[in-house]
Amino acid sequence: MSHKRESQSRTENTPLKAPGRSESRANHPSDTETLPQEDTTKRERTEDALRASEARYRRVFETAKDGILLLDARTGVIIDVNPFLEDMLGFPRVELMGKTLWEIGSFRDISASQRAFQELQRKEYIRYENLPLQTRAGEQRQVEFVSNVYSANGTRVIQCNIREITERKRAEAAMLDANEELSALVTELKGRDRHMQLIGRMNDMLQSCTSQDEAYKVIGLIMGDLFPGYNGCLATFHAEDQCLETVANWGVEAPMQLTFSLEDCWAMRSGRPHEVLDPQTGMVCNHFIRPPKTNYVCVPLTVQGETQGLLCFTNGTVRPGEKQVSQQQLAVAVGEAAKLSLSNVRLRERLREQVIHDPLTGLFTRRYLEESLGRELHRAHRGNAPLCVAMLDLDHFKQLNDTFGHESGDFVLHEFGQMLLAKVRKSDLACRYGGEEFVIVLPDSSLADTWQRVEQFRVLVKQMELRYGEQRLSALTMSAGVAAYEPGATVRELLRAADNALYAAKQAGRDRVAMYEASERDRLESS
Repeated sequence: MSHKRESQSRTENTPLKAPGRSESRANHPSDTETLPQEDTTKRERTEDALRASEARYRRVFETAKDGILLLDARTGVIIDVNPFLEDMLGFPRVELMGKTLWEIGSFRDISASQRAFQELQRKEYIRYENLPLQTRAGEQRQVEFVSNVYSANGTRVIQCNIREITERKRAEAAMLDANEELSALVTELKGRDRHMQLIGRMNDMLQSCTSQDEAYKVIGLIMGDLFPGYNGCLATFHAEDQCLETVANWGVEAPMQLTFSLEDCWAMRSGRPHEVLDPQTGMVCNHFIRPPKTNYVCVPLTVQGETQGLLCFTNGTVRPGEKQVSQQQLAVAVGEAAKLSLSNVRLRERLREQVIHDPLTGLFTRRYLEESLGRELHRAHRGNAPLCVAMLDLDHFKQLNDTFGHESGDFVLHEFGQMLLAKVRKSDLACRYGGEEFVIVLPDSSLADTWQRVEQFRVLVKQMELRYGEQRLSALTMSAGVAAYEPGATVRELLRAADNALYAAKQAGRDRVAMYEASERDRLESS
Protein backbone atom coordinates (compact mmCIF):
# COMPACT_ATOMS: atom_id res chain seq x y z
CA MET A 1 0.00 0.00 0.00
CA SER A 2 1.40 3.41 -0.91
CA HIS A 3 1.99 6.09 1.69
CA LYS A 4 -0.87 8.18 0.25
CA ARG A 5 -3.39 5.39 0.49
CA GLU A 6 -2.11 4.37 3.91
CA SER A 7 -2.35 7.99 5.04
CA GLN A 8 -5.98 8.16 3.90
CA SER A 9 -6.73 4.88 5.66
CA ARG A 10 -5.16 6.13 8.89
CA THR A 11 -7.06 9.43 8.66
CA GLU A 12 -10.38 7.70 8.16
CA ASN A 13 -9.97 4.81 10.58
CA THR A 14 -7.60 5.95 13.36
CA PRO A 15 -7.44 9.70 13.39
CA LEU A 16 -4.69 11.18 15.57
CA LYS A 17 -6.27 13.82 17.77
CA ALA A 18 -4.47 17.11 18.08
CA PRO A 19 -3.21 17.97 21.57
CA GLY A 20 -5.90 19.64 23.77
CA ARG A 21 -8.91 18.61 21.65
CA SER A 22 -12.20 18.08 23.69
CA GLU A 23 -15.02 15.67 22.89
CA SER A 24 -17.29 16.68 19.92
CA ARG A 25 -20.76 18.07 20.66
CA ALA A 26 -22.20 15.69 18.11
CA ASN A 27 -21.82 13.01 20.76
CA HIS A 28 -24.00 15.06 23.25
CA PRO A 29 -27.13 16.26 21.42
CA SER A 30 -28.89 16.96 24.68
CA ASP A 31 -26.35 19.67 25.53
CA THR A 32 -26.92 21.31 22.16
CA GLU A 33 -30.64 21.56 22.81
CA THR A 34 -30.14 23.33 26.10
CA LEU A 35 -27.50 25.83 24.93
CA PRO A 36 -28.33 29.16 23.35
CA GLN A 37 -27.93 29.39 19.57
CA GLU A 38 -24.94 31.76 19.84
CA ASP A 39 -22.99 29.34 22.10
CA THR A 40 -23.76 26.45 19.81
CA THR A 41 -22.34 28.27 16.81
CA LYS A 42 -19.16 29.22 18.72
CA ARG A 43 -18.59 25.67 19.85
CA GLU A 44 -19.07 24.31 16.35
CA ARG A 45 -16.52 26.78 15.03
CA THR A 46 -14.05 25.66 17.72
CA GLU A 47 -14.58 22.03 16.82
CA ASP A 48 -14.11 22.79 13.12
CA ALA A 49 -10.85 24.58 13.92
CA LEU A 50 -9.68 21.62 15.99
CA ARG A 51 -10.55 19.19 13.20
CA ALA A 52 -8.64 21.39 10.72
CA SER A 53 -5.68 21.52 13.13
CA GLU A 54 -5.77 17.76 13.54
CA ALA A 55 -5.87 17.30 9.76
CA ARG A 56 -2.87 19.58 9.32
CA TYR A 57 -0.98 17.72 12.05
CA ARG A 58 -1.81 14.42 10.39
CA ARG A 59 -0.56 15.68 7.02
CA VAL A 60 2.70 16.82 8.63
CA PHE A 61 2.97 13.48 10.45
CA GLU A 62 2.37 11.48 7.29
CA THR A 63 4.60 13.52 4.95
CA ALA A 64 7.49 14.39 7.31
CA LYS A 65 11.00 13.63 6.03
CA ASP A 66 12.03 12.53 9.53
CA GLY A 67 10.93 9.33 11.21
CA ILE A 68 8.33 9.88 13.94
CA LEU A 69 7.32 7.44 16.71
CA LEU A 70 4.56 8.06 19.21
CA LEU A 71 4.80 6.12 22.48
CA ASP A 72 2.58 5.79 25.49
CA ALA A 73 4.60 7.66 28.12
CA ARG A 74 3.43 5.34 30.85
CA THR A 75 4.21 1.98 29.22
CA GLY A 76 6.61 2.87 26.38
CA VAL A 77 4.36 1.06 23.88
CA ILE A 78 4.33 2.40 20.32
CA ILE A 79 0.97 3.91 19.45
CA ASP A 80 1.78 5.37 16.05
CA VAL A 81 4.57 5.49 13.46
CA ASN A 82 4.89 7.57 10.29
CA PRO A 83 5.68 6.17 6.80
CA PHE A 84 9.15 7.72 6.63
CA LEU A 85 10.29 5.68 9.63
CA GLU A 86 8.88 2.52 8.06
CA ASP A 87 10.97 3.14 4.96
CA MET A 88 14.05 4.10 6.99
CA LEU A 89 14.10 0.98 9.16
CA GLY A 90 12.31 -1.43 6.85
CA PHE A 91 9.76 -2.49 9.50
CA PRO A 92 6.08 -2.34 8.44
CA ARG A 93 3.72 -0.48 10.72
CA VAL A 94 1.99 -3.65 11.85
CA GLU A 95 5.26 -4.99 13.33
CA LEU A 96 5.89 -1.81 15.29
CA MET A 97 2.48 -1.03 16.74
CA GLY A 98 1.93 -2.18 20.30
CA LYS A 99 5.60 -2.92 20.98
CA THR A 100 8.17 -1.14 23.14
CA LEU A 101 11.40 0.24 21.64
CA TRP A 102 13.54 -2.46 23.20
CA GLU A 103 11.43 -5.11 21.49
CA ILE A 104 12.41 -3.78 18.04
CA GLY A 105 15.57 -5.08 16.34
CA SER A 106 16.81 -1.58 15.52
CA PHE A 107 17.15 -0.76 19.21
CA ARG A 108 19.16 -3.81 20.17
CA ASP A 109 20.66 -2.38 23.36
CA ILE A 110 17.73 -3.24 25.60
CA SER A 111 19.22 -1.93 28.85
CA ALA A 112 20.28 1.34 27.20
CA SER A 113 16.82 1.81 25.71
CA GLN A 114 15.16 1.13 29.05
CA ARG A 115 17.51 3.56 30.85
CA ALA A 116 16.77 6.20 28.23
CA PHE A 117 13.02 5.64 28.72
CA GLN A 118 13.39 6.06 32.50
CA GLU A 119 15.51 9.20 32.04
CA LEU A 120 12.89 10.60 29.67
CA GLN A 121 10.22 10.06 32.32
CA ARG A 122 12.21 12.35 34.63
CA LYS A 123 13.48 15.03 32.20
CA GLU A 124 10.65 14.91 29.59
CA TYR A 125 13.33 15.59 26.95
CA ILE A 126 16.31 13.62 25.70
CA ARG A 127 18.54 13.99 22.64
CA TYR A 128 21.17 11.77 21.02
CA GLU A 129 23.43 13.46 18.47
CA ASN A 130 24.66 10.25 16.91
CA LEU A 131 22.78 7.01 17.50
CA PRO A 132 23.48 3.83 15.50
CA LEU A 133 20.41 1.93 14.31
CA GLN A 134 20.14 -1.25 12.31
CA THR A 135 17.50 -1.77 9.66
CA ARG A 136 15.49 -4.91 9.27
CA ALA A 137 17.86 -5.86 6.40
CA GLY A 138 20.90 -5.47 8.68
CA GLU A 139 22.12 -2.16 7.26
CA GLN A 140 23.57 0.45 9.61
CA ARG A 141 21.97 3.88 9.90
CA GLN A 142 23.28 6.84 11.88
CA VAL A 143 20.47 9.03 13.27
CA GLU A 144 19.76 12.01 15.49
CA PHE A 145 17.22 10.91 18.08
CA VAL A 146 15.10 13.52 19.90
CA SER A 147 12.37 12.57 22.38
CA ASN A 148 10.02 14.74 24.39
CA VAL A 149 6.89 14.20 26.48
CA TYR A 150 3.59 16.10 26.16
CA SER A 151 -0.10 15.58 26.85
CA ALA A 152 -2.64 14.77 24.16
CA ASN A 153 -6.31 14.35 25.03
CA GLY A 154 -5.36 13.98 28.67
CA THR A 155 -2.80 11.25 27.89
CA ARG A 156 0.99 11.66 28.27
CA VAL A 157 2.63 10.88 24.95
CA ILE A 158 6.30 10.48 24.00
CA GLN A 159 7.15 11.77 20.55
CA CYS A 160 10.43 10.50 19.07
CA ASN A 161 11.80 12.35 16.05
CA ILE A 162 14.44 10.33 14.21
CA ARG A 163 16.52 12.07 11.52
CA GLU A 164 18.87 10.00 9.41
CA ILE A 165 22.38 11.51 9.27
CA THR A 166 24.19 8.55 7.68
CA GLU A 167 25.33 10.50 4.61
CA ARG A 168 26.33 13.46 6.72
CA LYS A 169 28.39 11.22 8.97
CA ARG A 170 29.97 9.59 5.96
CA ALA A 171 30.84 13.03 4.60
CA GLU A 172 32.26 14.04 7.98
CA ALA A 173 34.25 10.81 8.17
CA ALA A 174 35.51 11.35 4.63
CA MET A 175 36.50 14.91 5.51
CA LEU A 176 38.23 13.66 8.67
CA ASP A 177 40.10 11.05 6.64
CA ALA A 178 41.06 13.70 4.10
CA ASN A 179 42.30 15.96 6.88
CA GLU A 180 44.29 13.11 8.40
CA GLU A 181 45.78 12.29 5.01
CA LEU A 182 46.60 15.95 4.48
CA SER A 183 48.19 16.16 7.92
CA ALA A 184 50.17 13.00 7.20
CA LEU A 185 51.25 14.47 3.87
CA VAL A 186 52.33 17.72 5.52
CA THR A 187 54.25 15.75 8.14
CA GLU A 188 55.88 13.66 5.43
CA LEU A 189 56.79 16.76 3.43
CA LYS A 190 58.29 18.35 6.54
CA GLY A 191 60.21 15.13 7.14
CA ARG A 192 61.46 15.09 3.57
CA ASP A 193 62.50 18.71 3.84
CA ARG A 194 64.44 17.89 7.00
CA HIS A 195 66.01 14.90 5.28
CA MET A 196 67.04 17.02 2.31
CA GLN A 197 68.57 19.59 4.65
CA LEU A 198 70.53 16.88 6.46
CA ILE A 199 71.67 15.32 3.19
CA GLY A 200 72.73 18.76 1.95
CA ARG A 201 74.60 19.35 5.20
CA MET A 202 76.31 15.99 4.81
CA ASN A 203 77.38 16.82 1.26
CA ASP A 204 78.72 20.22 2.33
CA MET A 205 80.72 18.68 5.15
CA LEU A 206 82.02 15.89 2.92
CA GLN A 207 83.20 18.45 0.39
CA SER A 208 85.31 20.00 3.15
CA CYS A 209 86.87 16.69 4.22
CA THR A 210 90.55 16.23 3.42
CA SER A 211 90.66 12.50 4.15
CA GLN A 212 88.45 9.45 4.00
CA ASP A 213 88.63 9.06 7.79
CA GLU A 214 87.04 12.51 8.19
CA ALA A 215 84.37 11.55 5.64
CA TYR A 216 83.52 8.38 7.58
CA LYS A 217 83.02 10.40 10.79
CA VAL A 218 80.73 12.86 8.98
CA ILE A 219 78.59 10.05 7.54
CA GLY A 220 78.26 8.34 10.93
CA LEU A 221 77.18 11.65 12.52
CA ILE A 222 74.56 12.55 9.89
CA MET A 223 73.15 9.01 9.62
CA GLY A 224 72.33 9.05 13.33
CA ASP A 225 70.19 12.17 12.75
CA LEU A 226 68.61 10.86 9.53
CA PHE A 227 67.64 7.48 10.99
CA PRO A 228 66.72 7.88 14.67
CA GLY A 229 65.93 4.57 16.31
CA TYR A 230 68.09 2.65 13.84
CA ASN A 231 71.45 1.00 14.18
CA GLY A 232 73.64 1.09 11.11
CA CYS A 233 77.10 1.07 9.67
CA LEU A 234 79.21 2.04 6.69
CA ALA A 235 81.66 -0.50 5.28
CA THR A 236 84.27 0.20 2.60
CA PHE A 237 85.31 -2.29 -0.06
CA HIS A 238 88.93 -3.45 -0.52
CA ALA A 239 89.33 -4.85 -4.01
CA GLU A 240 92.68 -6.51 -3.35
CA ASP A 241 91.23 -9.09 -0.95
CA GLN A 242 87.52 -8.81 -1.92
CA CYS A 243 86.45 -7.92 1.62
CA LEU A 244 84.62 -5.08 3.33
CA GLU A 245 85.74 -3.20 6.44
CA THR A 246 83.32 -1.43 8.79
CA VAL A 247 84.54 2.16 9.16
CA ALA A 248 81.56 3.96 10.80
CA ASN A 249 78.67 3.00 13.09
CA TRP A 250 75.58 4.79 14.45
CA GLY A 251 72.82 3.88 16.86
CA VAL A 252 73.12 2.09 20.18
CA GLU A 253 75.18 -0.86 18.97
CA ALA A 254 77.34 -1.95 16.06
CA PRO A 255 75.32 -4.44 14.00
CA MET A 256 77.97 -5.73 11.60
CA GLN A 257 81.30 -7.50 11.88
CA LEU A 258 84.47 -5.45 11.61
CA THR A 259 85.48 -7.23 8.39
CA PHE A 260 83.50 -9.59 6.20
CA SER A 261 83.48 -11.07 2.73
CA LEU A 262 81.67 -9.59 -0.24
CA GLU A 263 79.80 -12.89 -0.50
CA ASP A 264 78.35 -12.41 2.98
CA CYS A 265 76.00 -9.63 1.76
CA TRP A 266 73.14 -10.22 -0.67
CA ALA A 267 73.15 -6.55 -1.68
CA MET A 268 76.84 -6.71 -2.63
CA ARG A 269 76.25 -9.91 -4.59
CA SER A 270 73.34 -8.51 -6.60
CA GLY A 271 74.45 -4.89 -6.83
CA ARG A 272 70.96 -3.79 -5.67
CA PRO A 273 69.42 -2.82 -2.31
CA HIS A 274 68.46 -5.89 -0.29
CA GLU A 275 65.61 -5.54 2.22
CA VAL A 276 64.42 -8.11 4.72
CA LEU A 277 61.09 -7.32 6.40
CA ASP A 278 60.94 -10.51 8.45
CA PRO A 279 64.24 -12.23 9.36
CA GLN A 280 62.30 -15.47 9.95
CA THR A 281 61.26 -15.72 6.31
CA GLY A 282 63.72 -13.51 4.37
CA MET A 283 67.22 -14.18 3.01
CA VAL A 284 69.38 -12.80 5.82
CA CYS A 285 72.95 -11.63 5.15
CA ASN A 286 75.84 -13.27 7.01
CA HIS A 287 77.72 -10.14 8.04
CA PHE A 288 75.82 -9.44 11.28
CA ILE A 289 77.43 -9.91 14.68
CA ARG A 290 74.11 -11.35 15.89
CA PRO A 291 71.20 -12.45 13.67
CA PRO A 292 68.82 -9.47 13.27
CA LYS A 293 65.47 -9.70 15.02
CA THR A 294 63.76 -6.95 13.04
CA ASN A 295 63.68 -5.65 9.49
CA TYR A 296 66.84 -4.29 7.84
CA VAL A 297 68.07 -2.98 4.48
CA CYS A 298 71.51 -3.07 2.85
CA VAL A 299 72.40 -0.53 0.14
CA PRO A 300 75.49 -1.14 -2.06
CA LEU A 301 77.60 1.90 -2.99
CA THR A 302 78.78 1.75 -6.60
CA VAL A 303 80.04 4.60 -8.79
CA GLN A 304 80.62 4.03 -12.53
CA GLY A 305 80.95 0.30 -12.01
CA GLU A 306 83.43 0.67 -9.15
CA THR A 307 82.28 -0.85 -5.86
CA GLN A 308 82.99 1.47 -2.97
CA GLY A 309 81.20 -0.03 -0.01
CA LEU A 310 77.94 -0.74 1.77
CA LEU A 311 75.38 1.05 3.94
CA CYS A 312 73.31 -1.07 6.33
CA PHE A 313 70.33 0.00 8.48
CA THR A 314 68.83 -2.41 11.01
CA ASN A 315 66.79 -2.70 14.22
CA GLY A 316 64.29 -0.04 13.15
CA THR A 317 61.56 0.89 15.60
CA VAL A 318 58.92 0.95 12.83
CA ARG A 319 57.06 -2.11 11.64
CA PRO A 320 56.83 -3.29 8.03
CA GLY A 321 54.44 -1.13 6.04
CA GLU A 322 54.16 2.14 4.19
CA LYS A 323 56.47 4.04 6.54
CA GLN A 324 59.10 1.33 6.20
CA VAL A 325 58.98 1.70 2.41
CA SER A 326 59.72 5.42 2.77
CA GLN A 327 62.65 4.59 5.05
CA GLN A 328 64.04 2.25 2.40
CA GLN A 329 63.67 5.00 -0.20
CA LEU A 330 65.48 7.40 2.14
CA ALA A 331 68.26 4.85 2.64
CA VAL A 332 68.71 4.55 -1.13
CA ALA A 333 68.69 8.34 -1.57
CA VAL A 334 71.26 8.79 1.19
CA GLY A 335 73.36 6.03 -0.35
CA GLU A 336 73.34 7.86 -3.70
CA ALA A 337 74.53 11.07 -2.08
CA ALA A 338 77.10 9.37 0.16
CA LYS A 339 78.74 7.31 -2.58
CA LEU A 340 79.25 10.33 -4.85
CA SER A 341 80.72 12.38 -2.03
CA LEU A 342 82.95 9.50 -0.92
CA SER A 343 84.11 9.06 -4.49
CA ASN A 344 85.05 12.75 -4.65
CA VAL A 345 86.87 12.55 -1.32
CA ARG A 346 88.84 9.53 -2.54
CA LEU A 347 89.72 11.29 -5.76
CA ARG A 348 90.88 14.40 -3.91
CA GLU A 349 92.88 12.22 -1.54
CA ARG A 350 94.56 10.44 -4.44
CA LEU A 351 95.38 13.74 -6.12
CA ARG A 352 96.75 15.10 -2.86
CA GLU A 353 98.83 11.96 -2.41
CA GLN A 354 100.29 12.54 -5.85
CA VAL A 355 101.05 16.15 -4.96
CA ILE A 356 102.60 15.57 -1.53
CA HIS A 357 104.26 12.17 -2.08
CA ASP A 358 107.09 11.40 -4.45
CA PRO A 359 105.97 8.36 -6.49
CA LEU A 360 109.53 6.97 -6.82
CA THR A 361 110.69 7.06 -3.20
CA GLY A 362 107.40 7.27 -1.28
CA LEU A 363 108.72 10.31 0.61
CA PHE A 364 107.01 13.67 0.88
CA THR A 365 107.63 16.15 -1.94
CA ARG A 366 109.44 19.49 -1.78
CA ARG A 367 106.07 21.24 -2.07
CA TYR A 368 104.77 19.49 1.04
CA LEU A 369 108.00 20.31 2.86
CA GLU A 370 107.57 24.01 2.14
CA GLU A 371 103.92 23.86 3.33
CA SER A 372 104.70 21.95 6.52
CA LEU A 373 108.01 23.39 7.69
CA GLY A 374 106.46 26.79 8.36
CA ARG A 375 103.89 25.16 10.70
CA GLU A 376 106.67 23.24 12.45
CA LEU A 377 108.67 26.42 13.01
CA HIS A 378 105.59 28.15 14.45
CA ARG A 379 104.95 25.20 16.77
CA ALA A 380 108.56 25.12 17.94
CA HIS A 381 108.57 28.87 18.57
CA ARG A 382 105.28 28.77 20.48
CA GLY A 383 106.33 25.80 22.61
CA ASN A 384 109.97 26.89 22.95
CA ALA A 385 110.88 23.41 21.65
CA PRO A 386 113.96 22.35 19.68
CA LEU A 387 113.71 21.60 15.97
CA CYS A 388 116.38 20.57 13.49
CA VAL A 389 116.65 20.06 9.75
CA ALA A 390 118.99 17.62 8.00
CA MET A 391 119.86 17.82 4.30
CA LEU A 392 121.19 14.57 2.76
CA ASP A 393 122.87 13.90 -0.56
CA LEU A 394 124.01 10.62 -2.19
CA ASP A 395 127.67 10.91 -3.13
CA HIS A 396 128.70 10.47 -6.77
CA PHE A 397 125.15 9.64 -7.83
CA LYS A 398 125.70 10.98 -11.36
CA GLN A 399 128.57 8.54 -11.81
CA LEU A 400 126.32 5.66 -10.71
CA ASN A 401 123.70 6.70 -13.30
CA ASP A 402 126.31 6.92 -16.05
CA THR A 403 127.78 3.52 -15.14
CA PHE A 404 124.67 1.43 -14.50
CA GLY A 405 121.91 3.41 -16.23
CA HIS A 406 119.04 5.59 -15.07
CA GLU A 407 116.82 2.64 -14.17
CA SER A 408 119.47 1.48 -11.73
CA GLY A 409 119.65 5.02 -10.40
CA ASP A 410 115.87 5.08 -9.85
CA PHE A 411 116.16 1.75 -8.06
CA VAL A 412 118.80 3.19 -5.71
CA LEU A 413 116.66 6.26 -4.97
CA HIS A 414 113.68 4.01 -4.21
CA GLU A 415 115.68 1.81 -1.83
CA PHE A 416 117.17 4.82 -0.08
CA GLY A 417 113.70 6.36 0.36
CA GLN A 418 112.33 3.14 1.82
CA MET A 419 115.21 2.97 4.27
CA LEU A 420 114.46 6.48 5.49
CA LEU A 421 110.74 5.73 5.85
CA ALA A 422 111.58 2.69 7.96
CA LYS A 423 113.99 4.54 10.28
CA VAL A 424 112.51 8.01 10.85
CA ARG A 425 110.05 8.70 13.67
CA LYS A 426 106.35 9.21 12.98
CA SER A 427 106.74 12.83 13.94
CA ASP A 428 109.59 13.37 11.45
CA LEU A 429 109.09 14.57 7.88
CA ALA A 430 111.25 12.81 5.31
CA CYS A 431 111.14 14.54 1.90
CA ARG A 432 112.78 14.23 -1.50
CA TYR A 433 114.10 17.73 -2.07
CA GLY A 434 115.19 17.20 -5.67
CA GLY A 435 117.31 14.69 -7.66
CA GLU A 436 119.44 12.81 -5.12
CA GLU A 437 118.95 15.38 -2.35
CA PHE A 438 116.70 14.71 0.66
CA VAL A 439 115.54 16.73 3.68
CA ILE A 440 114.45 15.44 7.08
CA VAL A 441 112.62 17.70 9.56
CA LEU A 442 113.06 16.50 13.15
CA PRO A 443 110.77 18.19 15.72
CA ASP A 444 111.73 18.02 19.42
CA SER A 445 115.30 17.02 18.55
CA SER A 446 118.44 18.87 19.63
CA LEU A 447 121.35 19.48 17.31
CA ALA A 448 123.47 16.81 18.99
CA ASP A 449 120.67 14.20 18.88
CA THR A 450 119.97 15.05 15.25
CA TRP A 451 123.62 14.67 14.33
CA GLN A 452 123.74 11.26 15.99
CA ARG A 453 120.61 10.00 14.21
CA VAL A 454 121.74 11.22 10.80
CA GLU A 455 125.11 9.60 11.45
CA GLN A 456 123.23 6.31 11.90
CA PHE A 457 121.59 6.85 8.52
CA ARG A 458 125.03 7.42 6.97
CA VAL A 459 126.28 4.13 8.37
CA LEU A 460 123.19 2.25 7.16
CA VAL A 461 123.63 3.62 3.64
CA LYS A 462 127.23 2.51 3.57
CA GLN A 463 126.16 -0.98 4.61
CA MET A 464 123.49 -1.33 1.91
CA GLU A 465 124.23 -4.01 -0.68
CA LEU A 466 122.21 -3.26 -3.78
CA ARG A 467 121.66 -5.46 -6.81
CA TYR A 468 119.63 -4.44 -9.82
CA GLY A 469 118.83 -7.41 -11.96
CA GLU A 470 122.02 -9.40 -12.37
CA GLN A 471 124.22 -6.40 -11.59
CA ARG A 472 125.72 -5.66 -8.22
CA LEU A 473 125.83 -1.92 -7.80
CA SER A 474 128.72 -0.03 -6.33
CA ALA A 475 128.68 0.86 -2.64
CA LEU A 476 126.84 4.04 -1.66
CA THR A 477 127.93 6.83 0.61
CA MET A 478 126.03 9.80 1.90
CA SER A 479 126.91 13.31 2.95
CA ALA A 480 124.66 15.35 5.24
CA GLY A 481 124.39 18.72 6.94
CA VAL A 482 122.25 19.47 9.98
CA ALA A 483 121.06 22.81 11.33
CA ALA A 484 119.03 23.83 14.39
CA TYR A 485 116.17 26.30 14.43
CA GLU A 486 116.85 29.55 16.23
CA PRO A 487 114.06 31.96 17.23
CA GLY A 488 113.25 34.36 14.44
CA ALA A 489 114.70 32.18 11.65
CA THR A 490 112.59 31.67 8.53
CA VAL A 491 112.04 28.49 6.51
CA ARG A 492 114.36 29.73 3.83
CA GLU A 493 117.11 30.61 6.33
CA LEU A 494 116.89 27.24 8.05
CA LEU A 495 117.07 25.28 4.76
CA ARG A 496 119.96 27.42 3.60
CA ALA A 497 121.81 26.74 6.85
CA ALA A 498 121.38 22.97 6.39
CA ASP A 499 122.47 23.24 2.76
CA ASN A 500 125.59 25.16 3.80
CA ALA A 501 126.39 22.44 6.32
CA LEU A 502 125.95 19.81 3.58
CA TYR A 503 128.30 21.77 1.35
CA ALA A 504 130.83 21.82 4.17
CA ALA A 505 130.56 18.02 4.51
CA LYS A 506 131.21 17.52 0.80
CA GLN A 507 134.11 19.92 0.86
CA ALA A 508 135.57 17.95 3.74
CA GLY A 509 135.70 14.75 1.62
CA ARG A 510 132.07 13.45 1.58
CA ASP A 511 130.71 10.44 3.50
CA ARG A 512 130.25 12.48 6.66
CA VAL A 513 127.75 14.62 8.62
CA ALA A 514 128.46 18.29 9.34
CA MET A 515 126.72 20.54 11.86
CA TYR A 516 125.90 24.16 11.19
CA GLU A 517 126.92 26.41 14.08
CA ALA A 518 125.72 29.95 14.71
CA SER A 519 129.25 31.29 14.51
CA GLU A 520 129.67 29.62 11.15
CA ARG A 521 126.43 31.19 9.95
CA ASP A 522 127.69 34.61 10.91
CA ARG A 523 130.93 33.91 9.07
CA LEU A 524 129.12 32.68 5.96
CA GLU A 525 126.75 35.64 5.91
CA SER A 526 129.65 38.06 6.21
CA SER A 527 131.61 36.40 3.41
